[in-house]
Amino acid sequence: MNTSAVAKLLNVSHSTIQRWVTQLNMEVERNQLGHYQFSDDDIDLLRKVQDQLNEGVVLQKVTITEKKIRKACVKQHTDPEKGQDHLIERISRLEKSMKTKADDVVSYQLLQHRSEMEDMQNLVNKLEARIEALETANVPPADFYLASEEAAAAKKPKKKPFMKNFFGNTKKNGHSSLSTIDSD
Repeated sequence: MNTSAVAKLLNVSHSTIQRWVTQLNMEVERNQLGHYQFSDDDIDLLRKVQDQLNEGVVLQKVTITEKKIRKACVKQHTDPEKGQDHLIERISRLEKSMKTKADDVVSYQLLQHRSEMEDMQNLVNKLEARIEALETANVPPADFYLASEEAAAAKKPKKKPFMKNFFGNTKKNGHSSLSTIDSD
């Protein structure tokens, strides 16, 4: 099992499992990527650690009575030059793939830039056409604007008599309201 699976099994966090392994110097197998691979014996040891911690024992004072025997396997290389040839071949393949990847990236960027340039060129063409249409449109001469401004300035609003501003129009049926008061 990997670290995450063991953490879920014991209901603790991923980092807690890693801390227990390093603090207690547990010998746990690792996979090719360097990640812990826990066996059933390792999980039993971790359960005992968890039980001791739940009883109130501090992690530095937790004891592991059973030590796991470390299993190791040694690969024997019969020909060191063969291993070097293999590494050189692998490096050359990686270099080749990096070059093709770089070429692909540059090609993609060029296509993107070309597409953007075409879009900008189309926009410039539309703007030129619009400007030309506006320039050739029937624009009234400047005298037209001056004449309309003069006509607007020539019209003056009518002034109401001073008393009508306060009282409004007080005449009814041809008689002033004052005359009707006097006749009563």
